[in-house]
Amino acid sequence: MKIVKFEGASMRETLAKVKAELGDQAVVVSTRQIRRGLLGTAYEIAAAIDQDDDGPAVPAPAPAPRPMARPTLDDGEVERVVAPLRAELRSLRAMMRARADERPPANPDLREELAALRRAVEQLRHGAAPAATPPAPTPPPVTEPQLAMPSTARVVMLVGPTGVGKTTSIAKIAARAALIEGQQVAIVTLDNYRVGGIDQIRTYADLIGVPLHILEDAAGLPDLLVELAAYDLVLVDTAGKSPRDRAALAALATALGGLPQVEVHLTIAAATSPAVMDELAKRFAPLRPRRLLFTKLDECGRAPEVTLAPARLGLPVTWLATGQAVPEDLEQATVPRLVQLARHGLASDQVAA
Repeated sequence: MKIVKFEGASMRETLAKVKAELGDQAVVVSTRQIRRGLLGTAYEIAAAIDQDDDGPAVPAPAPAPRPMARPTLDDGEVERVVAPLRAELRSLRAMMRARADERPPANPDLREELAALRRAVEQLRHGAAPAATPPAPTPPPVTEPQLAMPSTARVVMLVGPTGVGKTTSIAKIAARAALIEGQQVAIVTLDNYRVGGIDQIRTYADLIGVPLHILEDAAGLPDLLVELAAYDLVLVDTAGKSPRDRAALAALATALGGLPQVEVHLTIAAATSPAVMDELAKRFAPLRPRRLLFTKLDECGRAPEVTLAPARLGLPVTWLATGQAVPEDLEQATVPRLVQLARHGLASDQVAA
């Protein structure tokens, strides 16, 4: 009796090799799963065949064998091969159950071997191909920060430090919307701290011909906005607060918490240094600003921060205030205009004398 070992990627393929070389008279002596490489597996079958003393140990293959159809296995042969694998699977499962309550957890290599063996048995029984590894999810596309974006809200609030030009900017926006675009505009002011603040905004409102509403406390803003629901645009002017006045910022943030329709614009002078801009954005963050409004572009030369700050802070620019004239010195921000201001500043004929 001659014993020969055969290897194959699957049990079916290995048995086919046995039958092709030793014929139907071969007897399977043993089967086992072996490793190939780091994670690969294969199957080994030891098969025996009776031979005559005068005959060759193994039938010599024909000089030019014809292509043969892939051998198939009947249910009895498959069951004979699967039986030892089932026994090994039961043994591994018993080991896993015995170690289920141990700490640290069972060896991950043992778990992987058990899973691989279970998959091998299922593939052998059903003739299924190994499951393909699902493709990795496609990462979301990376988008560049938007530098300029028009305002889309019906209620716009300007916030920022003292002396930055919020009230004048409110007047410019109101005049353009009411006198040029024909919108129904209302102005609300919370600036009851600055001396002459209410008189200044009232003068602008009277000249433009729009109503002015004065609030002593930001807590009354929700009710007032309900009363002004019929207006196309409501502009809210706020008192110039020090960014370190946390109590005042907290009170305003509380009022805005239930008003998602309010679009907050952080108003900053164009000549402000990057470090101060970052600090302002951090301090006014509780108000959740959505846009930037740059003022006093006529008071500086080149203004690189009009392109750098939006990308750094994640806030696009809506308006640019280029002087004191109402409403002429107000521009809708565009990317080409921001780039021109960053590189060259205002042209000499655009700066007020």
